[in-house]
Amino acid sequence: MVGLLNDRCIRVYSEMNEWMDCIFIVSAEDAERAEKVLQEAWDSYWEDGDGWCYGNYLSDKMIKAGISFDVYYADSEE
Repeated sequence: MVGLLNDRCIRVYSEMNEWMDCIFIVSAEDAERAEKVLQEAWDSYWEDGDGWCYGNYLSDKMIKAGISFDVYYADSEE
């Protein structure tokens, strides 16, 4: 699932795999486009992402879209 948490933070996570949980921090100007890129990447990951770590796959799509970002991964231990 992909959701905009505020004007700069986008959460990407799986309801079935709790270890698949991260947030992307982007500029407010890029937030809407970044959400779209991440949603498309998340959807295509399940078909085209074989051999990719999900975070690397999503980051690659953001880089190719020319969107600057920071990404942070959830720690399932906390």
